[in-house]
Amino acid sequence: MVSKRLISRRQALKLGAGASAALLASGCRTLIDQLNAHVPTPAPTSTVPTSPLMPTTTARAATSRSVVPASPAPRASAHVVRPQWIAPAGGSKLGLHATFGPRDGLDSFLARCAQADRPVAVVKCVDDFEAAFKAKEYSDRTLTVGRVNGVGLNNHDFVDMQAWEPTEFNPPKEFPYKTAEEAAQMYYDLVKPLWVLNPVIDVWETFNEFSWHWGWQADFYIRLMDLAEADGYRLGLWSTSAGNPPEKYYPDIARACRRAREHGNHILCLHEYGLDGLLKDAPKSLVTRYRGLYKYLAQVDAVIPLVISEAGENAGGGFTGIETFMDDFTWYDRQLSKDDYVIGCAMWTLGDWSGANFQAALPFLAAYISGQPVTVHDTYLPLVGGGSGQ
Repeated sequence: MVSKRLISRRQALKLGAGASAALLASGCRTLIDQLNAHVPTPAPTSTVPTSPLMPTTTARAATSRSVVPASPAPRASAHVVRPQWIAPAGGSKLGLHATFGPRDGLDSFLARCAQADRPVAVVKCVDDFEAAFKAKEYSDRTLTVGRVNGVGLNNHDFVDMQAWEPTEFNPPKEFPYKTAEEAAQMYYDLVKPLWVLNPVIDVWETFNEFSWHWGWQADFYIRLMDLAEADGYRLGLWSTSAGNPPEKYYPDIARACRRAREHGNHILCLHEYGLDGLLKDAPKSLVTRYRGLYKYLAQVDAVIPLVISEAGENAGGGFTGIETFMDDFTWYDRQLSKDDYVIGCAMWTLGDWSGANFQAALPFLAAYISGQPVTVHDTYLPLVGGGSGQ
């Protein structure tokens, strides 16, 4: 997640407590009024009639009376049926994205999935690669993807590795390259020492959501694949932002993918987000957009494996809660399962980023990926009013 995004991420979480308090007070007043309406009116004073066969007596006036209020109608309860989530028959393609910050329960999550012989499909790490090391401890079948955002030249200067541009625009001032091929060589020389230190990474991404200069990037990736393959590394190409690439640049994407298809076992990486809400509510121009690109790649013999290396809600800002998160991502999982070229997705995110940490959902995700039906526990909500069966 970086600033070079066509649409900036926005947090869309708002809380409101005042409305619930007002409703509670109103509901209690309504119930009290209903109870008072059922209290019977005391009977008037009466005299017992006399008889010639009985002594004359006068009944005592009823000076007091015990009033027993009518029992209120039973409080009805609404049974809220929670959805049940079951992974696709071929296994879940849900994986995770991790950055710096807490990820409580990660070990248990990875272990449970591996023990069920359904290891996590993808683990994507940025700068902090501990989650990838853990994933490989539990299963070598998990595909690990890594990216280096910045490289230190000395104790003070760092180079942003997320988007290098053509010479006529704004290339890093420390690297006076003239062509995309020269840029690829300089880039590789910087990141290779860090790649060497992290052998658990299967695939290395380079640029992040750099959604411009498509032809120049294609030249960059084609040269970088040659350099990486010589040392046994695989690349994740492009990593475009949500809503990209534009259709007019599909030929540039295909040119790099066709080279990747020839040898090297490289993959394509794309990002998909619901920018203003959930994945399942987003338009197809943002979510499952990859299908249009892959239809084109199939026509030009350029299909390579795909990882959605970031998939998230609300443009990446804020955790939507366990039930909403599970419902949304299990929907997305069903979409991915329809396409055999998709390896998996990296759910955004564990760690510290704009309140998006979904670590609270890890136990539910572990059960789901392990093949167990999962339901967030049923609850019962009281309804204020009569028991009319509504």
